[in-house]
Amino acid sequence: MVVSASMAKKYFGSLEVIGESMKALDGSNYTITGVFEELPVNVHLRYNALISTKTIEEQIGSAQFNDRSAISFWRMATYAYVLMADNTNPEMVLAKFPEFYDKYMAELGEQIKASFDLRITPLADVHFQKTELQYDQARGNMNYVYIMGIIGVLLIVIASINYTNLTTARATSRGKEIGIRKVGGASKNILRSQFLGESIMMALAAGILSAFLVLLILPQFNNLTSSTFTWAVLVKPSVLIFILGISILTGVLSGLYPSIYLASFNPISILKGNGISAKDRGWIRHGLVVVQFLVSAVMVIGSIVIALQMEFIQNKDLGFDSENILLLTLNDTTVFNNANAFREEIERHPAVVETGFSFTAPGRNHGKQVMMAEDNNGEMQEMTFNNIIVDYDYLNVMGMTLAQGRFYDREFGSDQANAIVVNEALVREMQWGEEAIGKKFLLAPQIQGVTAPEAEIIGVVQDYNYGSLHNPIEPLVFICRENVPFLRLLHVRVSNDQLPEVLSWVEEKREVFNPSYPIQYSYLSDELDELYVEEKIVFTLVLAFTILIIFIAALGLLGLSAFMTVKRTRETGLRRVMGATQNQILILFLLQFARWVIISNVIAWPISYFVIKPWLQNFTYRIDFPFWTFIISLLLSLTIAVITVSWQSIKASRMNPATSIRVE
Repeated sequence: MVVSASMAKKYFGSLEVIGESMKALDGSNYTITGVFEELPVNVHLRYNALISTKTIEEQIGSAQFNDRSAISFWRMATYAYVLMADNTNPEMVLAKFPEFYDKYMAELGEQIKASFDLRITPLADVHFQKTELQYDQARGNMNYVYIMGIIGVLLIVIASINYTNLTTARATSRGKEIGIRKVGGASKNILRSQFLGESIMMALAAGILSAFLVLLILPQFNNLTSSTFTWAVLVKPSVLIFILGISILTGVLSGLYPSIYLASFNPISILKGNGISAKDRGWIRHGLVVVQFLVSAVMVIGSIVIALQMEFIQNKDLGFDSENILLLTLNDTTVFNNANAFREEIERHPAVVETGFSFTAPGRNHGKQVMMAEDNNGEMQEMTFNNIIVDYDYLNVMGMTLAQGRFYDREFGSDQANAIVVNEALVREMQWGEEAIGKKFLLAPQIQGVTAPEAEIIGVVQDYNYGSLHNPIEPLVFICRENVPFLRLLHVRVSNDQLPEVLSWVEEKREVFNPSYPIQYSYLSDELDELYVEEKIVFTLVLAFTILIIFIAALGLLGLSAFMTVKRTRETGLRRVMGATQNQILILFLLQFARWVIISNVIAWPISYFVIKPWLQNFTYRIDFPFWTFIISLLLSLTIAVITVSWQSIKASRMNPATSIRVE
């Protein structure tokens, strides 16, 4: 066997371990022949040791190792990696599969009356591709990458709009500068280049500053996303070029309209003191405000919907009680060989309500194999069902409920051999209805004329979500076994809020059986929460970006309100002279901006529905789309607009009319 550097240091204290031996839980001894460096983070398959198939063949014998019977094949759980030759592609391999099947697998298919197809996944695509690989590392969701990318683009767009509005709003302060430069011979192109250059320099400075900010928040980001990014990521040439390109592009987008607008000022009008005269396209600024609040409204609605779905997931009845269950994995041979005695010691603690063994737990992978079930015509049909191996106490310790019949019982000595319990989903699959009890069942198909022991359905468990809420409940077979090598997961139900005390008790008892081998443990509720860790990360990021976008949009509105206040200074003065009160002036300004906020929200409503609805459909169990969030986003947008605009509007309404009418 070969081991990782960390494993060598852990068990031997150094890397000089060639020739040393290690003993497996089953008693097998392995000689270390090599040490490999630590695997990088971005790998598909993580391991600390490798044992060759040749070694396994020597252990179990060639006859068993090369057994190609159906029952042996269907119990394999391995990956098959293919290193393709140059100038080949997956399609070429797929084209050869029928010939391969006829030569090597046709006989196997005949044994179980089944057929096989070949599916190829490029290794680089495994992380983001929805594949059927089981026992795999946690995979990413490319949709979430796209969502974060789109939000990043929207942030840049809103920031660019912000810069545009603020630049045009302070145009009056640069009016004389522009007039003098034009009289001095500066052309529009020169002025445009100057203002565009200023915008690009501003964006480059912001890009550099953002890189330093990323370094500051990187630890928090890694903690949130369970990532291991370092500062080295930012100094990669490709990343530096990307930051430079985005900064320049942002500068161009932000400065394009202001440069054209500022360069179009009439110098004579400015220098005579008649104010700024330029081709004013007010619809552009209003459109920019609409875009800003449209994005803000979509983000607000999205954040609320994600939060509601997460709350729904947390509170949904899964069909069993997942709280206060401690999972103990008994990998140590000494402890497992005395599993019943160890279990009895655990049950002596007054806070332990009940215990039970199983092969796996809700949220983890379940086995899948070919079985045979009696249909309504009395004929045996070959089906593929998920299965879980449990002991007699599993139903009670998990708090599950029976829909029909009974669960396994020690008083019935033949239950392990002649009885089967299934879930309601399997009953629906077989269309048994209320007549499931008594149906015949075989745990394996007929292989080479040998029929597996026949069992009978004795009970039906009410459906429970043993997988993620992303997926529907699939048919499941409960197989009862006791004292078998693979039944190593002990479920311990504990009284409320006493998990730490029981865990200490477990550690104390473990010391008695084998003080040198720690027991792996986890909490079932925590494992189930891990099924939705991506959604929780996305919600946190979306919420943070939503707050940031709202803040930037408010700044943009502040800039536009400042611009409109200056532009309508004389109008405000005339209205005051004609008898308008300060409140009337204030309402005039507020109504102007409220109109654009309402328009932006009305446009955002259908967009948010068609954007968020597909995300909800990723969950088989989900909330109905909450249309009341549209009103929440509108009220929030109006509140932000009123608070932002009021400051400039109150300032304008209080200005002395004589000062307002006079033109500087």
